[in-house]
Amino acid sequence: MPVMRPPSAAAVRRNYSVNLPGWETIRQTLYDWTAYAAAGHTFLNFFTTPKGSGGKTQSDTNMTLAGQLPANQMYLVQSIEIHFFPTVPAVAAQNPAAFGAQAIAQLVNDVYIVGRSGNVHFEVGSKPYLDEAPLGRFPPKTHFEVRAALADVTTAGANFQSRIANAYWTGRPYLLSPADILIPENQNFAVALNWPEGAQALPSGNPARIGVILDGFLYRRPQ
Repeated sequence: MPVMRPPSAAAVRRNYSVNLPGWETIRQTLYDWTAYAAAGHTFLNFFTTPKGSGGKTQSDTNMTLAGQLPANQMYLVQSIEIHFFPTVPAVAAQNPAAFGAQAIAQLVNDVYIVGRSGNVHFEVGSKPYLDEAPLGRFPPKTHFEVRAALADVTTAGANFQSRIANAYWTGRPYLLSPADILIPENQNFAVALNWPEGAQALPSGNPARIGVILDGFLYRRPQ
């Protein structure tokens, strides 16, 4: 087995120091989450409300300013993801794994209705850099995966009472490369999800949670 040798002190200072002059680069996403009403929406804007405002916390967004990055920060966007979680807050009868009376697995229908519709608009300053549809073309890189089917009966002829049902959009991540987009410091930008075809009501009748993730590199001045 080869011996693992630590990098030299000079290499560590050169490549990993937090106090180098100029700019440092870290892997970090920009994310923003909001509620999706059961009745649907005609549009939703993202990255416009910073944490600490409008009830948003660090779990909802890591934006510190409305629609822009602060001074001494810039961001290179390499890919865009849309995450959709149905039934948030959770509704026990609609959970992915539920036991109870026979029922339609509405989580699957909710995910399908939202992903098959709508469009994504991304602009920096007053210039559009992306207009694509539908939302299902922006699959998340990570997801809750269940590959199982289960049903049981208590007595002969009884209704099915157990089920496992979950769905998500999957496929190649929506990569901007080789035309990655740089968001400069103090430059306004926006991501909007639009449904000109009309609000997409959720079959479950329950609200959900939807988020936009900009994945790439954060550039900032060292401490």
